[in-house]
Amino acid sequence: MSRLRTPLSLYVHWPYCSFLCQFCAFSKARVPAAGIEHYRITTALLKELKTSLAAHRDKELHSIYFGGGTPSLAKPQHIARIIEAADSLVPLAVNAEITLESNPTLAEINKMRDFKQAGITRYSIGVQTLDDQTLARMGRLHTGAEGLAAVDRAKQLFPGKVSFDMMFGFAGQSLNQWQKELDQALQHADSHISIYQLTVEPGTPLFRDRNAHRVILPSHDLQAQMYEAAVKICSQRGFRHYEVSSYAKEKEAESVHNKGYWQGRQWIGIGPSAHSRYIDPSNGRRLSTMRFPDIQRWAQHCDKFGHGTVKSAVISDSDAKQEAVVFGLRMLDGISNSRFAAVANGQTLESYLLMEQVQQYVHDGYLLWDSVQGHLSPTERGLQVIDSILMDITP
Repeated sequence: MSRLRTPLSLYVHWPYCSFLCQFCAFSKARVPAAGIEHYRITTALLKELKTSLAAHRDKELHSIYFGGGTPSLAKPQHIARIIEAADSLVPLAVNAEITLESNPTLAEINKMRDFKQAGITRYSIGVQTLDDQTLARMGRLHTGAEGLAAVDRAKQLFPGKVSFDMMFGFAGQSLNQWQKELDQALQHADSHISIYQLTVEPGTPLFRDRNAHRVILPSHDLQAQMYEAAVKICSQRGFRHYEVSSYAKEKEAESVHNKGYWQGRQWIGIGPSAHSRYIDPSNGRRLSTMRFPDIQRWAQHCDKFGHGTVKSAVISDSDAKQEAVVFGLRMLDGISNSRFAAVANGQTLESYLLMEQVQQYVHDGYLLWDSVQGHLSPTERGLQVIDSILMDITP
C-alpha cells in the first residue's frame, strides 16, 4: 500500500490587469504600454516554483489556483508550463482542482478552450454585477450581458466546474434591484457562486470617493438585508451556503483550494505579493512568508536567488490556534476537535475557547456546540456576524 501524502496547495499570482477597478485593493498593476513581459514573468515564476517546492516533494498537490491580477491575460502555453513544472516537483493528486480566474471580456472568453487544453479544470469569472452603469463606474470593461455570456460559454467547456463572483452594496443599489439581479444571475449559474459585500479598502479610488462624499453607499442595515436576501435566494435556487461568501449546489462543487485555507492546509504562494503558510520540513516550525509586491523587484530577486521572498516569520502556537478557529468558523461545517488539536499540540477546543461566551451564543442561536464530538459551528444566523462572535469567544 502506498504511503499517504500530506495535501499541499499552490497559489500562483499573476500581477497584471487590463484595467484597475475602483474597489480593488489586491496587489496588481496595469498592463504596461509596451505590453506584458510574458517570458520574464513566467521564467521568474518557474524559478520560484522550483525553489519553493523543492522541500515538499513528499507531499501531494490537491489544488492549484491562478489568481491576480488577471491570470487569464497570461498565455495558455505558459500556464501549461507552470502546471507541468509543479507536477514534476510535487505530484498532482488524482482529480486535482486547477482554477483560473478570468474577466468576462471577449478576448479572454476566446482563450477559454486553450486554457482547458493547458490543464485548467475549474474556471472562475469576475462578473461582479449585471448593471452596466455600475460596471462602468467601477472601471470594468465588460457589460452585464457579456458577463453572463462568459458564464454560459465556460459551462460548455468546464461543466460542473464553473464559478463566478457577484457583489452587492454598490452606490444607489436598492434591495429590490439586488434581488432581481442575483436571481437573473443564478439562472445562468453552474454549480458554484461567490457573493461578496462591497468593501471600502484604504488606498483605493472608492475609499477616496467615499471620504470626499462623492459616493454614498447603502447603510449597514440595508447591506445586512442584501446579505440575507442572497442567502435566501441562493437556497431557493438549490445553492448551499457553505462559507461566508460561498455557495455550491453539491459538496463536489465546493472550492477545494479555498477550503484548504479555511481548514488549515499548507499552501505555497508564488508570484508578486503571494503569501505562504507551511510547516518547514527541516525543523517542524510553522512558517508564514510573503513575496516582494513590486513586480520588478520580485523578478530580479527570483533571477538572483531563485525566489522573491521579502518576509518570513515563524507562526507562534497562539497565532496558529487562533487562525484555526477564525478560518474554521468561516464555514457552516465549523471546526472539529481533531482539526484544532492538529495545530494546538493536542489541546481541545473546550479548553481553549471562552466557553461561557460560547454557551451564550449557543443559547442565542448563533453557534452550535457538540460536546460529545467536540465540534463547533456557526448557524446561518451566526455566520452573518461571525467576526463579532470570534472577538468574544477567543482568548
